[in-house]
Parts: sequence; structure tokens; C-alpha cells
Amino acid sequence: MFNRRSEQPFGLFSFPFISGPHPQQQQFHVRETETELIIEGELKGFKREDIKIEFMRNGLMIVAEQKMEKQEEGEGGQATTETLPVQKVERFFTIHFPFTENDVKANFSEEGKLTIGIAKNDANRKYISIE
Repeated sequence: MFNRRSEQPFGLFSFPFISGPHPQQQQFHVRETETELIIEGELKGFKREDIKIEFMRNGLMIVAEQKMEKQEEGEGGQATTETLPVQKVERFFTIHFPFTENDVKANFSEEGKLTIGIAKNDANRKYISIE
């Protein structure tokens, strides 16, 4: 008989859970208009400085990470400060049209809502001639 308990002795409490936070999947919505692509997501509990949006060749990477500083007094009375990650969200969005970083506008509200607009700019399109 097949026994799953022997294969996963820690069940839901696997080592990555114990060792630190996993990147979490937050709810994001993507909608498209004639002039832009809009990405909206709830990042409650994060501050503006916790969020990074990286422009990549074929999309955008959104990383939100909260950190906590932990101070301890070490040997000899020296204080040490350690920065520990508390919560992390990572999402990559593939964009299916050419765009530059100038086409991207982002806003983060006090309620924790991130809104990113990517303008559809026909000037960025390049076509290949067929011989």
C-alpha cells in the first residue's frame, strides 16, 4: 500500500515554511483598453518603498518585500543588526506588445492598491519586410 506520510514527514510544514517566507501570490487583475494595458493589484501591508517594478525585455517584474530589523547584543557588548524578510510577493507579467520604460506609469495608493498602466505606442513597433 502506498503511504504518503513516509514521503512527506513534515506535511504542510515543510522546510521552506520553517526557514523563512515564501513569495506569495497576490491577486492581480489585468485589463486592456485600446490605448493601454492596466495591471492592478492589492498589496496591503506594504509601503511604497517596499515595492520594486523592474522593466524587462518582454514584461514587468513586480517584487514587494517587507523586512524587519532585528537588533541583538553580541559578545563584548557589540550590537548587531540583522535584516530579516517578513513577507514577499513576486509576479512577472509578460507584455505582448513592444514598449519602453517611458510607456509605463505606476501608482500606489494609501489603501495598498498598485496600478500600472502600459501605453500601447505604435512608434515602438518594428515590422520585417518579406522578400
